[in-house]
Amino acid sequence: MHKKYHFFLVLLFICTSLVIVSLMYGTVNVPFNRIVEVLMSDDGSKARTIIWDLRLPRAIMAFLIGANLAVSGALMQSMTKNPLAEPKLLGITAGAATMVVIIEYFLVSLPYIWFSPLVFIGTALGGAVVYTLSMKGNVSPVRLTLAGVAVSAFLHAITVGILILLGEDAASVYTWLVGGLNGLTWSHLMLIAPWSIIGLFVALALSSKMNLLELGDDMAKGLGVKVGLLKITMAILVVVLAGSSVSVAGSIGFIGLIVPHLVRKILGPDHKNLIPFSALTGGCILLAGDLLARTIVQPIELPVGIFTAAIGCPYFLYLVRKQGDRHAK
Repeated sequence: MHKKYHFFLVLLFICTSLVIVSLMYGTVNVPFNRIVEVLMSDDGSKARTIIWDLRLPRAIMAFLIGANLAVSGALMQSMTKNPLAEPKLLGITAGAATMVVIIEYFLVSLPYIWFSPLVFIGTALGGAVVYTLSMKGNVSPVRLTLAGVAVSAFLHAITVGILILLGEDAASVYTWLVGGLNGLTWSHLMLIAPWSIIGLFVALALSSKMNLLELGDDMAKGLGVKVGLLKITMAILVVVLAGSSVSVAGSIGFIGLIVPHLVRKILGPDHKNLIPFSALTGGCILLAGDLLARTIVQPIELPVGIFTAAIGCPYFLYLVRKQGDRHAK
């Protein structure tokens, strides 16, 4: 209990500090006292535009997207019993990315209200193809991961092919594919906030049943859990959380892989802790990554996906080697 309480206070302090620093620093630095002034009153100044219209919605979006991706990873790892499961690695993000470029090239006149539902469909199809290809008796973690890598590579090839057809219009989509938060506004927040909030709360509500699922499907059924319905619900939550995030921020990888493992090492495998603390930790990590992306090589802004991949790729290789050693014994 004390460990959980202390961890929460640490995350709260880190998150608050990162939001404040994100509002203060960028191509134009704004003092803290000025931030308070412009948030309290609309004086029509340049500082007000920078803080209220640009940096504040971006900071909120960074936290929300990080939370979505982290909880998606925790859900996928529980559902598939695969410690390597993560939206980017199992074709979910690739499916969303392919759908986005299809919309940009073939359905450009489509009303914007259809954008998110179509991205969700792409997300679901990518994950479904991976899961179907990995089915041969029981779905093994290794087979699932290999199928994810193969499908992601195939979908990436389709995506790049369409981008070539787009020509000069593809520049912004290329940046989106790497993953970034540049240009996100309150309208983007309103687009994904309902999906995110509902998805996160439903995931938290199902956390006790996820604990029973860890005992095995047969044991969970014996304890009264409707395993099939639970897994379908978890899959829908992954599609909603990952799909909504990818639709506005692009392909930001490895947060869903790293964060659940980190939280398990600190608080243990109880999903009542894993879900909320993964959300908080994922939000903090993406806030920190976005701050680095905006400030490390000013005035150039780097995609935040570069930083998450730089941390996530080595950790993924470590987990693969760990899994290989476990199977070898």
